[in-house]
Amino acid sequence: MIDTAARDVFVAGDPVPMRPREVDLLAFLAASPRQVFSRSQILERVWDAPAEFQDLSTITVHVRRLRNKIEADPMHPRWITTVWGVGYRFEP
Repeated sequence: MIDTAARDVFVAGDPVPMRPREVDLLAFLAASPRQVFSRSQILERVWDAPAEFQDLSTITVHVRRLRNKIEADPMHPRWITTVWGVGYRFEP
């Protein structure tokens, strides 16, 4: 569960501590289930910065941190999946 107003995230009823940008990223992906977003799109929409002024690996690092916090098995994610060669999507 994501409470965007309170900026809280819960997994199986337990609160999960997250940095503000992690909440932003998770909320963004979850708002459009199954839609694939490229790293550039995520930078532009979540970071509010053109991709050419950011390092795309920023997204990779943040997705890995999110997976470590919300996935039962981060090596085999259920919620935030990679679409190889394209980007990431949230699976409801």
